[in-house]
Amino acid sequence: MYNINDIVSYSSAGICDIADITNRSIAGISMDYYVLKPKLDQKSTVFVPVNNQKLTARMRLPMNTSEAKELIDSLGTLGTDWIDNDNERREVYRSRITDGFPSSLAQIYKTLTLRRKELEENSRKLRSTDEVFLKECEKLLSFEICNAIGSPQDEVKKMIFDLCNQ
Repeated sequence: MYNINDIVSYSSAGICDIADITNRSIAGISMDYYVLKPKLDQKSTVFVPVNNQKLTARMRLPMNTSEAKELIDSLGTLGTDWIDNDNERREVYRSRITDGFPSSLAQIYKTLTLRRKELEENSRKLRSTDEVFLKECEKLLSFEICNAIGSPQDEVKKMIFDLCNQ
């Protein structure tokens, strides 16, 4: 169980502050909710039912410094996971981004970065859906790493890009 003022990573919302734990009645059913404020979008609020194991399983502690450094060190040797079928790729990547695990985000980011590079060499472009996934992975991954190691997000983005292109 988490407490007010804890910092968590939640699904595709990224790093969030637990602003409150409140009771709400929806459709006549009263439940307790974690009130999450995503750091990437302070105007947003995410309500997660405290007793919903499926949704609370998407909440985890953010990476610490050593975990972030370990992930950074693995980026150059991280494998890729290109899926040829557009529909299958979209579903797999969407599911992994929703889960929000940094290693999965890093693998998608690296896969799509290298795929984009390969296509550009042949004067082609990455599909728009893949571009959206690439940007989402970059945003979530770089923010979590910069949160863990204290470096500016722009520097982290460049570092991730460079390491994935080795």
